Amino acid sequence: MGQLDILWSEREIRAALQRYCRGLDRLDEELLKSAYHEDAYDDRGVIRGNAHDFAKQIIPLLREAYTGTFHTLHGSTIEIDGDTAGVETYCTAYHYRDGDGVRRVEQYPGRYVDRFERRDGAWKIARRIVLNEPSLVQEVPLDPAEAQAGFNPSLRETGDASYQVLPLRGPDAPTL
Repeated sequence: MGQLDILWSEREIRAALQRYCRGLDRLDEELLKSAYHEDAYDDRGVIRGNAHDFAKQIIPLLREAYTGTFHTLHGSTIEIDGDTAGVETYCTAYHYRDGDGVRRVEQYPGRYVDRFERRDGAWKIARRIVLNEPSLVQEVPLDPAEAQAGFNPSLRETGDASYQVLPLRGPDAPTL
């Protein structure tokens, strides 16, 4: 495997990780599933099984339980061996809900420990284990003046402004 192939593979693996986060935050089941192979296994302790089944379960749960979510990726270590790769990615998930003039923010730091496989030229997650670190829950007063200060809203759907510049999604989307 040449250096250019390694760099391109790392780029495609990072793109799949981003699709995963974006799919969760935009409540876009198809985008979320596009990060996984169809037979991928996802193990987060409380939910274990087929990753596409996880996507079907988690989107309605997030929609019902939270006002919003925000998943961030930090550093990734990627070790490529032919058409497989071991990937460890530090991450933080923020889940929040609003009510009674207060925003409850739940912060979950952790790591995604993934086995990626390149099949038919596409790098996707074949197996994922989510490892959690101690979480933090805070309640923050909502300031009505701040909420109406003219900021552009972030939407949890395909009507979000990001879909205006990223209209294509999934494994067939062109890359830059």
